[in-house]
Amino acid sequence: MTCGVQTALASRSPKRWRAAGGCDFAARPRLTAGDQPIFWSETADTAILRLAGNLAPAREGAVTLRAFLAGEKRITPDELHLLLREIGTGLHLVADPAIRPDDPISVAIALDRDGLDRIAALDRLLRHLAGYRVPPDQRMTAQQRRRLKAMLRAVDARQHRASQREIAQVLFGVERIAKEHWQSSPLRDTVRDLIRDGTAMIAGGYLKLLRFRRRL
Repeated sequence: MTCGVQTALASRSPKRWRAAGGCDFAARPRLTAGDQPIFWSETADTAILRLAGNLAPAREGAVTLRAFLAGEKRITPDELHLLLREIGTGLHLVADPAIRPDDPISVAIALDRDGLDRIAALDRLLRHLAGYRVPPDQRMTAQQRRRLKAMLRAVDARQHRASQREIAQVLFGVERIAKEHWQSSPLRDTVRDLIRDGTAMIAGGYLKLLRFRRRL
């Protein structure tokens, strides 16, 4: 669920939308995230950065709000949402509408459990502004992305009444499955796990993808 212009559906069930990780901005379900801006709530996405007016005297080279206004924008009575697509998969900024375009700005990070996640996002923003190489978002590894893709393919096929064996043939190849004794094949368990985890992901587990997995 995403943030955007309010819709009748959003006004009828705001609690449900917020629980799904979004605000009152609706995304078009027929379009992919690559075809439309996606704005999550700050509670769901711990990489969102909140811009604030710079209380200290402006220094030479200070960044102003204008530096970000060329990106995707959404405006509410209380907030200005900006999406910088040129930074990785996109970096979401939130600002007070009272901040003027040429006002120098800073980033406010609360001292809470999400602080380290937002510091990582701030590091990527600062590297972008300085012209340095921006490291990829570390919330998902390449291996996790591959498994997520397999999970969603497995669930989609299952919803279209494909058997687990048929799903395995698509994911792992017909020849490989033909060599296996299916009833005792470990690939059967793999497909079952992909369907189970993919179903849980669709049911709300996708929100975990917006947070870093940190070990204590």
